[in-house]
Amino acid sequence: MKQNKLLMMAAFSIFILLKNSAQPVVLSGNAPSYAGDQLTFYRITDYISMTEKPAGHCLVDTAGIFSLEIQTDETIQVFAYLGIYKVYIWIEPHKQYRIILPQKAEKSPEEILNPYFQPVEVHLAIENFAEDELNTLIMMFKDAYNPYYDKHVMNVYTKPQEGRINTDIEAIEKHFSNSNNEYFNTYRFYSYGELKLLAYQQKSKSISQEYFSDKPVLYHHPAYMNLFNQVFSKYFVFFARTESGRKIYDDINQRGSYSGLLQTLSADNNLKGDTLRELVILKSLYDEYYGSEFSRSGLLKILDSLIYSTKISIHKEIGLQIKDKITRLQAGYEPPCFELYDADSNLVKLTDFRGRYVYLNFCTSYSYTCINEFELLNRLHQKHNKYLTIVTISTDPHESTFNEFKRKNDYNWIFLYYGHQPEIIKEYDIRAYPTYFLIGPDGKLIYSPAASPSENFETKLFEAMRGRGDL
Repeated sequence: MKQNKLLMMAAFSIFILLKNSAQPVVLSGNAPSYAGDQLTFYRITDYISMTEKPAGHCLVDTAGIFSLEIQTDETIQVFAYLGIYKVYIWIEPHKQYRIILPQKAEKSPEEILNPYFQPVEVHLAIENFAEDELNTLIMMFKDAYNPYYDKHVMNVYTKPQEGRINTDIEAIEKHFSNSNNEYFNTYRFYSYGELKLLAYQQKSKSISQEYFSDKPVLYHHPAYMNLFNQVFSKYFVFFARTESGRKIYDDINQRGSYSGLLQTLSADNNLKGDTLRELVILKSLYDEYYGSEFSRSGLLKILDSLIYSTKISIHKEIGLQIKDKITRLQAGYEPPCFELYDADSNLVKLTDFRGRYVYLNFCTSYSYTCINEFELLNRLHQKHNKYLTIVTISTDPHESTFNEFKRKNDYNWIFLYYGHQPEIIKEYDIRAYPTYFLIGPDGKLIYSPAASPSENFETKLFEAMRGRGDL
């Protein structure tokens, strides 16, 4: 009986502990101009590939009142896209925030269709703020820090003055040195590192020693990761220029050997810890994949080995997110999906074409080359439509122009307008018009990019079909 009572007390204690640790952060407020809107806050789960994932969402009611919950066991920055604004705030576990959203300001039609639109960034104000609250401290710090940062940006081409940068840091720090907020203290520490890196210019090695060697890795701290990404930018290339780093080309390009790469990098005293070394490798794999120095197949082989062998769970997650980003346009992988409308307002999905070859192209009616190749596409459609679907995604600035062009021309393949998903341009890395892709019946890319109709596409299509046993 006594034993059962002890077990019940232990179970109750565990329940209370779990309940307390699971308490969410609450963001609430009253924003009448957003009445009826869906409000979604995101967080960055990986500061190397900058992968964004939803953290919490809610519906703003008809009176403008909203409240959403975010689960987190650490201090993080969250943000939301609201029309022309990108609003952000730091949240600490178990706290509640009454936030003040900016007056609603929608994007113009041109801004909506511009995938490279840069929103106005706004650090959210808090109704129940206090002078020692983290967001207040960061705002005050930025006000003191930014003028010095701007000054050193202006002086980037002058001779570094180490004494001067230390004096500047002391001038900023005197206002905040009494803070007992650990996160804020870390935020300042790595912000000063960024200032030093800018002022000292080429002294990345000394910055690395001071700020990263024998220090804990702070995966979700933006100040830490901002400095990390700058210090270790193009690390493989720079280390390969050293006597001990020359072997890196053989490790990657010839052998695709993760174990060999680890052994080569062990010669760098700045990467003493396995955790830091592995994170630097992840960043370098991501940085170099679209460069010209290293073999993509070698880099991908090493990434797969790291994902498989790492004992650090967050590194596996980062590795998988990096792989998803770098392979999304690579032959043998599925391309980004889309859901777009045609001229008759029918919603068309890429997955609708499974089982057929898809000749996907991005065009605009303002492009002379696109217009000329439409006639060639028309012939391809007439000859091969039994097994080949042609899909043209129009990126005209105005949907009315797209509809008018479609109405005037008797083309019977599928035309879609990108306005419902303008980010598709970034996702497919469209830099010129027209750009083509060939997707197989299994939904995976065969040619990325593919030849245009005027570049003997038919021959390439037949080669692909023979290779897959379809001819």
